[in-house]
Amino acid sequence: MKKRLIKVLSIFAVAAALTAACSGGGNTGSGTSKESLQNGSAKGEEASDSGKNGAASGGESVFTYIVQGDTGNSFNPMTADDRWGLMLAHAVYAPAYHIYSDGTYDYILAQSMEASEDGLSYTMKLKDGLKWSDGQPLTADDIVFTYEKINESTQNLYVGDKPIKVEKQDDTTVIFKLPAVSASAAEMLSDEVSILPKHIFEGRASFDVNLIEEKPVGAGPYVFEEYKTGEYIKFKKNPYYVKGEAAIDTIIYRNIEQSDTANLTMQAGEADAMIVPPDLLEPYIDNEAFEIHNYSEGRVPYIRLNSASEKMKDKKYREGVLYALDRDEILLAAYTDRKFYELGYSFLPFDNKYYTDKVQKWEHDVEKAKELTKDGAKNLKLCYISEDSMHERMALTIQSELKEAGIQVELSGVNTPAYMKLTNDNTVTDYDMFIGGYVMGSDPDTFAMLFSSKKDNRLNFHNEEIDRLFEEGNATLDESKRKEIYDKVQKLVSEEAIYYPLGTNLRTLVTSKRLDGVDEAKLVPIYTFGDLSKLKFK
Repeated sequence: MKKRLIKVLSIFAVAAALTAACSGGGNTGSGTSKESLQNGSAKGEEASDSGKNGAASGGESVFTYIVQGDTGNSFNPMTADDRWGLMLAHAVYAPAYHIYSDGTYDYILAQSMEASEDGLSYTMKLKDGLKWSDGQPLTADDIVFTYEKINESTQNLYVGDKPIKVEKQDDTTVIFKLPAVSASAAEMLSDEVSILPKHIFEGRASFDVNLIEEKPVGAGPYVFEEYKTGEYIKFKKNPYYVKGEAAIDTIIYRNIEQSDTANLTMQAGEADAMIVPPDLLEPYIDNEAFEIHNYSEGRVPYIRLNSASEKMKDKKYREGVLYALDRDEILLAAYTDRKFYELGYSFLPFDNKYYTDKVQKWEHDVEKAKELTKDGAKNLKLCYISEDSMHERMALTIQSELKEAGIQVELSGVNTPAYMKLTNDNTVTDYDMFIGGYVMGSDPDTFAMLFSSKKDNRLNFHNEEIDRLFEEGNATLDESKRKEIYDKVQKLVSEEAIYYPLGTNLRTLVTSKRLDGVDEAKLVPIYTFGDLSKLKFK
Protein backbone atom coordinates (compact mmCIF):
# COMPACT_ATOMS: atom_id res chain seq x y z
CA MET A 1 0.00 0.00 0.00
CA LYS A 2 2.75 2.48 0.68
CA LYS A 3 3.60 2.20 -2.98
CA ARG A 4 0.20 3.31 -4.01
CA LEU A 5 0.31 6.23 -1.86
CA ILE A 6 2.78 7.80 -3.50
CA LYS A 7 1.41 6.58 -6.23
CA VAL A 8 1.51 9.16 -1.44
CA LEU A 9 0.38 9.77 0.16
CA SER A 10 1.32 9.88 -3.51
CA ILE A 11 1.64 8.00 -2.26
CA PHE A 12 0.02 11.45 -4.25
CA ALA A 13 1.32 14.12 -2.31
CA VAL A 14 -1.47 13.45 -0.68
CA ALA A 15 0.37 13.65 2.21
CA ALA A 16 -0.52 17.09 2.11
CA ALA A 17 -3.96 17.60 3.31
CA LEU A 18 -3.21 17.18 6.97
CA THR A 19 0.44 16.62 7.29
CA ALA A 20 2.38 19.02 9.13
CA ALA A 21 4.06 10.59 4.48
CA CYS A 22 5.86 2.74 3.86
CA SER A 23 7.67 1.65 6.36
CA GLY A 24 9.13 3.31 9.42
CA GLY A 25 8.19 3.84 12.99
CA GLY A 26 7.89 7.40 14.27
CA ASN A 27 9.14 8.99 17.45
CA THR A 28 7.10 11.40 19.50
CA GLY A 29 8.20 14.84 20.52
CA SER A 30 7.63 17.84 22.74
CA GLY A 31 7.63 20.92 20.55
CA THR A 32 10.25 22.90 22.46
CA SER A 33 13.30 22.08 20.35
CA LYS A 34 13.98 20.02 17.23
CA GLU A 35 15.71 17.35 19.28
CA SER A 36 12.89 17.13 21.77
CA LEU A 37 10.32 17.31 18.98
CA GLN A 38 11.78 14.17 17.50
CA ASN A 39 12.39 12.24 20.70
CA GLY A 40 9.82 13.08 23.39
CA SER A 41 6.18 13.88 24.07
CA ALA A 42 4.59 17.09 25.29
CA LYS A 43 2.25 16.28 28.16
CA GLY A 44 0.15 18.31 30.55
CA GLU A 45 0.63 17.86 34.26
CA GLU A 46 -2.70 16.18 34.87
CA ALA A 47 -5.11 14.10 32.85
CA SER A 48 -8.41 15.63 31.82
CA ASP A 49 -11.54 13.94 33.15
CA SER A 50 -13.96 15.97 31.09
CA GLY A 51 -13.75 14.24 27.72
CA LYS A 52 -16.98 13.48 25.93
CA ASN A 53 -15.70 10.33 24.20
CA GLY A 54 -14.04 7.33 25.76
CA ALA A 55 -15.83 4.87 27.98
CA ALA A 56 -18.74 5.99 30.03
CA SER A 57 -18.63 3.93 33.20
CA GLY A 58 -19.23 0.40 32.04
CA GLY A 59 -20.30 1.62 28.58
CA GLU A 60 -18.85 1.35 25.11
CA SER A 61 -15.52 3.09 24.52
CA VAL A 62 -15.35 5.30 21.43
CA PHE A 63 -12.21 6.84 19.89
CA THR A 64 -12.84 9.71 17.46
CA TYR A 65 -10.09 10.79 15.06
CA ILE A 66 -10.70 13.97 13.03
CA VAL A 67 -9.57 13.62 9.41
CA GLN A 68 -9.75 16.05 6.53
CA GLY A 69 -10.85 13.85 3.70
CA ASP A 70 -13.58 11.47 2.59
CA THR A 71 -12.95 8.11 0.96
CA GLY A 72 -16.27 8.21 -0.88
CA ASN A 73 -18.73 5.33 -0.79
CA SER A 74 -16.70 3.11 -3.12
CA PHE A 75 -13.48 1.69 -1.75
CA ASN A 76 -10.90 -0.59 -3.38
CA PRO A 77 -8.39 -2.13 -0.96
CA MET A 78 -6.22 -3.17 -3.90
CA THR A 79 -5.78 0.29 -5.41
CA ALA A 80 -6.42 2.78 -2.59
CA ASP A 81 -3.93 5.61 -3.13
CA ASP A 82 -4.91 8.42 -0.76
CA ARG A 83 -4.20 8.74 2.95
CA TRP A 84 -7.82 8.23 4.04
CA GLY A 85 -8.42 5.20 1.85
CA LEU A 86 -5.21 3.68 3.12
CA MET A 87 -6.19 4.40 6.74
CA LEU A 88 -9.51 2.63 6.14
CA ALA A 89 -7.69 -0.36 4.66
CA HIS A 90 -5.27 -0.42 7.59
CA ALA A 91 -8.13 -0.65 10.09
CA VAL A 92 -10.05 -3.40 8.29
CA TYR A 93 -7.32 -5.44 6.59
CA ALA A 94 -3.93 -6.71 7.74
CA PRO A 95 -0.61 -7.33 6.00
CA ALA A 96 1.47 -10.42 6.59
CA TYR A 97 4.15 -8.30 8.26
CA HIS A 98 5.47 -4.76 8.51
CA ILE A 99 9.07 -3.52 8.35
CA TYR A 100 9.91 -0.42 10.37
CA SER A 101 12.48 2.12 9.22
CA ASP A 102 15.09 0.68 11.59
CA GLY A 103 14.75 -2.70 9.87
CA THR A 104 12.79 -4.47 12.61
CA TYR A 105 9.92 -6.74 11.59
CA ASP A 106 6.43 -6.67 13.06
CA TYR A 107 4.86 -10.01 12.20
CA ILE A 108 1.08 -9.79 11.98
CA LEU A 109 -0.48 -12.63 9.99
CA ALA A 110 2.92 -14.17 9.29
CA GLN A 111 4.96 -16.00 11.90
CA SER A 112 8.16 -15.61 9.90
CA MET A 113 9.54 -14.61 6.49
CA GLU A 114 12.90 -16.11 5.54
CA ALA A 115 15.05 -15.63 2.44
CA SER A 116 16.99 -18.44 0.79
CA GLU A 117 20.77 -18.20 0.70
CA ASP A 118 20.76 -17.27 -2.99
CA GLY A 119 18.10 -14.58 -2.45
CA LEU A 120 15.83 -16.10 -5.09
CA SER A 121 13.05 -17.31 -2.83
CA TYR A 122 11.27 -16.37 0.39
CA THR A 123 9.31 -18.69 2.67
CA MET A 124 6.41 -17.25 4.64
CA LYS A 125 5.02 -19.19 7.60
CA LEU A 126 1.60 -18.09 8.83
CA LYS A 127 0.47 -18.06 12.43
CA ASP A 128 -1.86 -20.86 13.48
CA GLY A 129 -5.61 -20.39 13.82
CA LEU A 130 -5.97 -17.22 11.75
CA LYS A 131 -9.54 -16.11 11.04
CA TRP A 132 -11.30 -13.51 8.95
CA SER A 133 -13.69 -11.11 10.65
CA ASP A 134 -16.61 -13.32 9.55
CA GLY A 135 -15.08 -16.29 11.38
CA GLN A 136 -13.87 -18.12 8.27
CA PRO A 137 -10.30 -19.54 8.39
CA LEU A 138 -7.50 -17.48 6.83
CA THR A 139 -4.99 -19.76 5.10
CA ALA A 140 -2.22 -19.85 2.54
CA ASP A 141 -4.93 -19.90 -0.15
CA ASP A 142 -5.81 -16.30 0.77
CA ILE A 143 -2.15 -15.25 0.67
CA VAL A 144 -1.61 -16.75 -2.78
CA PHE A 145 -4.91 -15.31 -4.05
CA THR A 146 -4.00 -11.79 -2.86
CA TYR A 147 -0.50 -11.66 -4.31
CA GLU A 148 -1.58 -13.17 -7.62
CA LYS A 149 -4.45 -10.70 -7.99
CA ILE A 150 -2.10 -7.80 -7.25
CA ASN A 151 0.15 -8.84 -10.09
CA GLU A 152 -2.81 -9.30 -12.41
CA SER A 153 -4.22 -5.84 -11.73
CA THR A 154 -1.24 -3.63 -10.85
CA GLN A 155 1.96 -5.55 -11.68
CA ASN A 156 3.49 -4.07 -8.55
CA LEU A 157 5.15 -7.34 -7.50
CA TYR A 158 7.57 -7.66 -10.39
CA VAL A 159 11.35 -7.94 -10.53
CA GLY A 160 12.35 -6.32 -13.79
CA ASP A 161 9.68 -7.31 -16.28
CA LYS A 162 8.85 -10.65 -14.68
CA PRO A 163 6.40 -11.39 -11.87
CA ILE A 164 7.22 -12.92 -8.51
CA LYS A 165 5.60 -16.38 -8.44
CA VAL A 166 3.58 -17.35 -5.37
CA GLU A 167 3.02 -21.00 -4.43
CA LYS A 168 1.19 -22.68 -1.58
CA GLN A 169 3.23 -25.38 0.16
CA ASP A 170 0.60 -26.18 2.80
CA ASP A 171 -2.16 -24.32 4.65
CA THR A 172 0.32 -22.21 6.63
CA THR A 173 3.29 -22.02 4.24
CA VAL A 174 3.76 -19.90 1.12
CA ILE A 175 6.81 -19.78 -1.16
CA PHE A 176 7.68 -16.64 -3.14
CA LYS A 177 9.94 -17.35 -6.11
CA LEU A 178 11.81 -14.39 -7.59
CA PRO A 179 12.92 -14.31 -11.25
CA ALA A 180 16.11 -12.54 -10.13
CA VAL A 181 17.68 -11.17 -6.97
CA SER A 182 15.81 -8.16 -5.60
CA ALA A 183 17.27 -6.25 -2.67
CA SER A 184 13.88 -4.71 -1.93
CA ALA A 185 11.87 -7.94 -2.11
CA ALA A 186 11.19 -8.28 1.61
CA GLU A 187 9.87 -4.72 1.78
CA MET A 188 7.93 -5.12 -1.47
CA LEU A 189 6.13 -8.16 -0.05
CA SER A 190 5.38 -6.62 3.32
CA ASP A 191 2.65 -4.09 4.03
CA GLU A 192 2.50 -3.05 0.43
CA VAL A 193 -0.17 -5.74 0.54
CA SER A 194 -3.45 -5.99 2.46
CA ILE A 195 -4.31 -9.67 2.53
CA LEU A 196 -7.78 -10.19 1.01
CA PRO A 197 -10.32 -12.99 1.60
CA LYS A 198 -10.49 -15.36 -1.34
CA HIS A 199 -13.96 -16.56 -0.34
CA ILE A 200 -15.28 -12.99 -0.70
CA PHE A 201 -13.48 -11.72 -3.80
CA GLU A 202 -13.00 -14.83 -5.93
CA GLY A 203 -15.05 -14.52 -9.10
CA ARG A 204 -15.84 -10.84 -8.64
CA ALA A 205 -15.20 -8.52 -11.57
CA SER A 206 -13.43 -5.98 -9.35
CA PHE A 207 -12.22 -5.37 -5.82
CA ASP A 208 -14.48 -2.36 -5.34
CA VAL A 209 -16.42 -2.38 -2.08
CA ASN A 210 -19.58 -0.27 -1.78
CA LEU A 211 -19.49 1.00 1.79
CA ILE A 212 -23.20 1.77 1.74
CA GLU A 213 -24.34 -1.63 0.51
CA GLU A 214 -21.81 -4.06 2.00
CA LYS A 215 -19.44 -4.55 4.91
CA PRO A 216 -15.92 -5.62 3.93
CA VAL A 217 -14.50 -8.76 5.51
CA GLY A 218 -10.91 -8.40 6.68
CA ALA A 219 -8.34 -9.53 9.24
CA GLY A 220 -7.40 -6.15 10.70
CA PRO A 221 -8.03 -4.94 14.26
CA TYR A 222 -11.42 -3.45 13.36
CA VAL A 223 -14.47 -4.29 11.27
CA PHE A 224 -16.23 -1.70 9.12
CA GLU A 225 -19.55 -0.72 10.70
CA GLU A 226 -21.00 2.38 9.01
CA TYR A 227 -20.20 5.07 6.47
CA LYS A 228 -22.02 8.40 6.22
CA THR A 229 -21.09 10.39 3.14
CA GLY A 230 -18.94 13.40 3.96
CA GLU A 231 -19.30 12.86 7.72
CA TYR A 232 -17.65 9.77 9.15
CA ILE A 233 -16.59 6.13 8.94
CA LYS A 234 -17.26 3.93 11.98
CA PHE A 235 -15.49 0.69 12.94
CA LYS A 236 -16.15 -1.95 15.62
CA LYS A 237 -13.39 -4.10 17.06
CA ASN A 238 -12.72 -7.41 15.33
CA PRO A 239 -13.20 -10.33 17.77
CA TYR A 240 -10.91 -12.51 15.63
CA TYR A 241 -7.95 -10.11 15.33
CA VAL A 242 -4.74 -12.13 15.46
CA LYS A 243 -3.15 -9.94 18.15
CA GLY A 244 -6.21 -10.03 20.38
CA GLU A 245 -9.29 -7.86 20.62
CA ALA A 246 -8.70 -4.11 20.53
CA ALA A 247 -8.87 -2.24 23.83
CA ILE A 248 -11.29 0.35 22.39
CA ASP A 249 -14.70 -0.85 21.19
CA THR A 250 -15.39 1.68 18.44
CA ILE A 251 -13.27 3.92 16.25
CA ILE A 252 -14.71 6.82 14.26
CA TYR A 253 -12.85 8.69 11.52
CA ARG A 254 -14.78 11.96 11.47
CA ASN A 255 -14.42 14.12 8.38
CA ILE A 256 -14.14 17.86 9.13
CA GLU A 257 -12.46 19.65 6.24
CA GLN A 258 -12.45 23.18 7.69
CA SER A 259 -9.47 23.68 10.01
CA ASP A 260 -11.28 26.15 12.27
CA THR A 261 -14.20 23.79 12.81
CA ALA A 262 -11.88 20.84 13.36
CA ASN A 263 -9.90 22.69 16.02
CA LEU A 264 -13.01 23.90 17.82
CA THR A 265 -14.32 20.33 17.85
CA MET A 266 -11.05 19.04 19.26
CA GLN A 267 -10.84 21.76 21.91
CA ALA A 268 -14.44 21.09 22.96
CA GLY A 269 -13.51 17.51 23.84
CA GLU A 270 -15.62 16.02 21.05
CA ALA A 271 -12.67 14.17 19.49
CA ASP A 272 -9.59 12.36 20.72
CA ALA A 273 -7.00 12.96 18.00
CA MET A 274 -6.22 15.07 14.95
CA ILE A 275 -3.26 16.23 12.92
CA VAL A 276 -2.55 19.91 13.55
CA PRO A 277 -0.30 22.13 11.40
CA PRO A 278 2.36 24.09 13.31
CA ASP A 279 0.65 27.46 12.88
CA LEU A 280 -2.47 26.18 14.70
CA LEU A 281 -0.73 24.46 17.61
CA GLU A 282 -0.84 27.34 20.10
CA PRO A 283 -4.11 26.36 21.89
CA TYR A 284 -2.70 22.90 22.64
CA ILE A 285 0.71 23.92 23.98
CA ASP A 286 0.90 23.84 27.80
CA ASN A 287 -2.74 22.74 27.84
CA GLU A 288 -3.16 19.90 30.33
CA ALA A 289 -6.11 18.48 28.40
CA PHE A 290 -3.91 17.50 25.44
CA GLU A 291 -0.68 15.81 24.44
CA ILE A 292 1.40 16.78 21.40
CA HIS A 293 3.27 14.11 19.45
CA ASN A 294 5.70 15.18 16.72
CA TYR A 295 7.09 12.44 14.54
CA SER A 296 8.71 11.85 11.18
CA GLU A 297 6.99 9.94 8.41
CA GLY A 298 10.03 10.22 6.18
CA ARG A 299 7.86 12.51 4.08
CA VAL A 300 9.58 14.54 1.37
CA PRO A 301 7.74 17.69 0.22
CA TYR A 302 8.75 18.82 -3.26
CA ILE A 303 8.06 21.03 -6.26
CA ARG A 304 7.72 19.40 -9.66
CA LEU A 305 8.12 21.12 -13.00
CA ASN A 306 5.71 19.51 -15.44
CA SER A 307 7.84 18.03 -18.22
CA ALA A 308 4.68 17.58 -20.33
CA SER A 309 4.14 21.34 -20.47
CA GLU A 310 5.51 23.10 -23.55
CA LYS A 311 6.80 25.87 -21.30
CA MET A 312 9.01 23.39 -19.43
CA LYS A 313 10.57 21.54 -22.38
CA ASP A 314 13.81 23.52 -22.32
CA LYS A 315 16.19 22.24 -19.63
CA LYS A 316 18.01 25.55 -19.20
CA TYR A 317 14.71 27.29 -18.59
CA ARG A 318 13.82 24.70 -15.95
CA GLU A 319 17.18 25.28 -14.31
CA GLY A 320 16.43 28.99 -14.17
CA VAL A 321 13.07 28.36 -12.50
CA LEU A 322 14.76 26.22 -9.84
CA TYR A 323 17.43 28.86 -9.19
CA ALA A 324 14.61 31.29 -8.42
CA LEU A 325 13.37 29.08 -5.57
CA ASP A 326 14.53 29.13 -1.95
CA ARG A 327 13.70 25.84 -0.20
CA ASP A 328 14.26 27.19 3.30
CA GLU A 329 11.98 30.17 2.71
CA ILE A 330 9.30 27.89 1.25
CA LEU A 331 9.41 25.42 4.15
CA LEU A 332 9.53 28.17 6.75
CA ALA A 333 6.39 29.67 5.22
CA ALA A 334 4.68 26.28 5.42
CA TYR A 335 5.80 25.11 8.86
CA THR A 336 6.44 28.46 10.63
CA ASP A 337 9.48 27.19 12.56
CA ARG A 338 12.64 25.35 11.48
CA LYS A 339 12.19 22.83 14.29
CA PHE A 340 9.42 21.24 12.21
CA TYR A 341 11.59 20.36 9.21
CA GLU A 342 15.07 19.53 7.93
CA LEU A 343 16.32 20.80 4.59
CA GLY A 344 17.10 18.10 2.05
CA TYR A 345 18.47 17.94 -1.48
CA SER A 346 17.60 14.42 -2.60
CA PHE A 347 14.47 12.41 -3.33
CA LEU A 348 15.39 10.34 -0.26
CA PRO A 349 14.59 11.57 3.27
CA PHE A 350 17.67 13.11 4.86
CA ASP A 351 17.86 10.32 7.47
CA ASN A 352 17.79 7.48 4.91
CA LYS A 353 21.09 5.58 4.99
CA TYR A 354 21.47 5.99 1.22
CA TYR A 355 20.90 9.75 1.27
CA THR A 356 23.56 12.03 -0.22
CA ASP A 357 23.64 15.80 -0.53
CA LYS A 358 26.39 15.65 -3.17
CA VAL A 359 23.94 16.64 -5.86
CA GLN A 360 23.02 19.76 -7.83
CA LYS A 361 21.20 21.73 -5.14
CA TRP A 362 19.97 24.66 -7.24
CA GLU A 363 20.84 27.09 -4.46
CA HIS A 364 18.81 30.31 -4.61
CA ASP A 365 20.33 32.72 -7.16
CA VAL A 366 17.98 35.32 -8.66
CA GLU A 367 20.47 36.61 -11.22
CA LYS A 368 21.09 33.12 -12.61
CA ALA A 369 17.34 32.59 -12.66
CA LYS A 370 16.81 35.76 -14.70
CA GLU A 371 19.56 34.87 -17.15
CA LEU A 372 18.39 31.31 -17.79
CA THR A 373 14.70 32.19 -18.13
CA LYS A 374 15.03 35.40 -20.16
CA ASP A 375 13.99 33.73 -23.43
CA GLY A 376 11.31 31.50 -21.91
CA ALA A 377 7.78 31.76 -20.63
CA LYS A 378 6.92 34.71 -18.38
CA ASN A 379 3.65 33.23 -17.13
CA LEU A 380 3.32 29.89 -15.35
CA LYS A 381 0.49 28.05 -13.62
CA LEU A 382 1.03 26.30 -10.28
CA CYS A 383 -1.26 23.55 -8.96
CA TYR A 384 -1.65 22.81 -5.24
CA ILE A 385 -4.19 21.36 -2.79
CA SER A 386 -6.63 24.11 -1.90
CA GLU A 387 -7.79 22.80 1.49
CA ASP A 388 -4.21 22.53 2.77
CA SER A 389 -3.11 25.78 4.43
CA MET A 390 0.55 24.78 4.21
CA HIS A 391 0.26 24.17 0.48
CA GLU A 392 -1.31 27.60 0.12
CA ARG A 393 1.52 29.32 1.99
CA MET A 394 4.09 27.44 -0.06
CA ALA A 395 2.32 28.48 -3.26
CA LEU A 396 2.30 32.15 -2.27
CA THR A 397 6.01 32.01 -1.45
CA ILE A 398 6.86 30.35 -4.77
CA GLN A 399 4.81 32.98 -6.57
CA SER A 400 6.76 35.75 -4.83
CA GLU A 401 10.15 34.15 -5.53
CA LEU A 402 9.48 33.68 -9.24
CA LYS A 403 8.16 37.23 -9.49
CA GLU A 404 11.63 38.41 -8.43
CA ALA A 405 13.00 36.57 -11.46
CA GLY A 406 10.46 38.22 -13.75
CA ILE A 407 7.99 35.34 -13.97
CA GLN A 408 4.32 35.70 -13.07
CA VAL A 409 2.74 32.64 -11.47
CA GLU A 410 -0.99 31.95 -11.50
CA LEU A 411 -2.00 29.96 -8.42
CA SER A 412 -4.59 27.24 -8.98
CA GLY A 413 -5.83 25.44 -5.87
CA VAL A 414 -7.87 22.27 -6.39
CA ASN A 415 -9.39 19.81 -3.92
CA THR A 416 -7.60 16.58 -3.08
CA PRO A 417 -9.51 14.25 -5.46
CA ALA A 418 -8.94 16.63 -8.37
CA TYR A 419 -5.28 17.00 -7.41
CA MET A 420 -4.83 13.23 -7.31
CA LYS A 421 -6.37 12.88 -10.75
CA LEU A 422 -4.14 15.59 -12.20
CA THR A 423 -0.89 14.34 -10.71
CA ASN A 424 -1.62 10.75 -11.71
CA ASP A 425 -1.89 11.80 -15.37
CA ASN A 426 1.47 12.40 -17.05
CA THR A 427 -0.22 13.88 -20.13
CA VAL A 428 -1.69 16.90 -18.31
CA THR A 429 -0.47 20.17 -19.85
CA ASP A 430 -2.77 22.70 -18.15
CA TYR A 431 -0.29 23.19 -15.28
CA ASP A 432 3.41 23.99 -15.38
CA MET A 433 4.28 23.28 -11.74
CA PHE A 434 2.95 21.15 -8.89
CA ILE A 435 3.48 21.23 -5.13
CA GLY A 436 3.59 17.70 -3.75
CA GLY A 437 4.92 15.31 -1.16
CA TYR A 438 5.26 11.58 -0.69
CA VAL A 439 5.97 8.89 1.86
CA MET A 440 7.76 5.82 0.54
CA GLY A 441 9.55 2.82 1.97
CA SER A 442 13.05 2.79 3.41
CA ASP A 443 14.67 0.91 0.52
CA PRO A 444 15.66 3.27 -2.32
CA ASP A 445 14.20 0.91 -4.91
CA THR A 446 10.71 1.83 -3.68
CA PHE A 447 11.37 5.31 -5.09
CA ALA A 448 11.87 3.92 -8.61
CA MET A 449 8.15 4.26 -9.28
CA LEU A 450 8.59 8.03 -9.05
CA PHE A 451 11.40 8.40 -11.57
CA SER A 452 11.73 5.26 -13.70
CA SER A 453 9.93 5.10 -17.03
CA LYS A 454 9.81 1.32 -16.52
CA LYS A 455 7.71 1.77 -13.37
CA ASP A 456 4.75 4.04 -12.60
CA ASN A 457 6.95 7.08 -13.35
CA ARG A 458 4.84 9.36 -11.17
CA LEU A 459 7.04 12.40 -11.77
CA ASN A 460 7.23 11.90 -15.54
CA PHE A 461 10.97 11.33 -16.00
CA HIS A 462 12.45 9.92 -19.20
CA ASN A 463 16.10 9.09 -18.59
CA GLU A 464 17.43 5.69 -19.65
CA GLU A 465 20.43 5.89 -17.34
CA ILE A 466 18.19 6.51 -14.33
CA ASP A 467 16.07 3.51 -15.38
CA ARG A 468 19.17 1.32 -15.72
CA LEU A 469 20.69 2.38 -12.41
CA PHE A 470 17.49 1.70 -10.49
CA GLU A 471 17.47 -1.82 -11.95
CA GLU A 472 21.15 -2.35 -11.09
CA GLY A 473 20.67 -1.08 -7.55
CA ASN A 474 17.90 -3.56 -6.89
CA ALA A 475 19.75 -6.46 -8.53
CA THR A 476 22.62 -6.61 -6.02
CA LEU A 477 22.74 -7.37 -2.31
CA ASP A 478 26.16 -5.72 -1.96
CA GLU A 479 25.55 -2.65 0.24
CA SER A 480 28.63 -0.73 -0.94
CA LYS A 481 27.66 -1.23 -4.59
CA ARG A 482 24.10 -0.15 -3.86
CA LYS A 483 25.33 3.01 -2.12
CA GLU A 484 27.49 3.89 -5.12
CA ILE A 485 24.62 3.27 -7.55
CA TYR A 486 22.03 5.28 -5.62
CA ASP A 487 24.47 8.15 -5.18
CA LYS A 488 24.54 8.34 -8.99
CA VAL A 489 20.75 8.11 -9.23
CA GLN A 490 20.27 10.99 -6.79
CA LYS A 491 22.76 13.09 -8.76
CA LEU A 492 21.07 12.38 -12.11
CA VAL A 493 17.57 13.03 -10.81
CA SER A 494 18.66 16.42 -9.53
CA GLU A 495 20.42 17.34 -12.77
CA GLU A 496 17.24 16.77 -14.80
CA ALA A 497 15.84 19.99 -13.24
CA ILE A 498 12.33 18.57 -13.07
CA TYR A 499 12.16 17.70 -9.40
CA TYR A 500 13.07 20.08 -6.56
CA PRO A 501 13.06 18.39 -3.12
CA LEU A 502 12.58 20.63 -0.13
CA GLY A 503 13.57 18.39 2.76
CA THR A 504 11.76 16.27 5.34
CA ASN A 505 8.98 17.53 7.60
CA LEU A 506 7.62 16.40 10.93
CA ARG A 507 3.96 15.55 11.41
CA THR A 508 2.14 16.75 14.53
CA LEU A 509 -0.55 14.66 16.19
CA VAL A 510 -2.59 16.16 19.03
CA THR A 511 -4.41 13.71 21.31
CA SER A 512 -6.72 14.08 24.28
CA LYS A 513 -4.90 13.56 27.57
CA ARG A 514 -7.05 10.56 28.42
CA LEU A 515 -5.84 8.60 25.38
CA ASP A 516 -3.19 6.04 26.26
CA GLY A 517 -1.20 3.43 24.36
CA VAL A 518 0.17 5.76 21.67
CA ASP A 519 3.73 4.49 22.16
CA GLU A 520 2.56 0.88 22.01
CA ALA A 521 0.47 1.55 18.90
CA LYS A 522 3.52 3.25 17.31
CA LEU A 523 3.28 6.40 15.22
CA VAL A 524 3.95 5.45 11.62
CA PRO A 525 3.72 6.92 8.12
CA ILE A 526 0.34 7.24 6.43
CA TYR A 527 -1.82 5.37 8.91
CA THR A 528 -0.78 7.41 12.00
CA PHE A 529 -1.08 4.37 14.29
CA GLY A 530 0.75 1.16 13.44
CA ASP A 531 -1.53 -1.02 15.58
CA LEU A 532 -4.90 0.51 16.41
CA SER A 533 -5.67 -2.34 18.81
CA LYS A 534 -3.10 -0.99 21.29
CA LEU A 535 -4.88 2.33 21.83
CA LYS A 536 -6.81 2.61 25.10
CA PHE A 537 -8.24 5.14 27.50
CA LYS A 538 -6.71 5.93 30.89
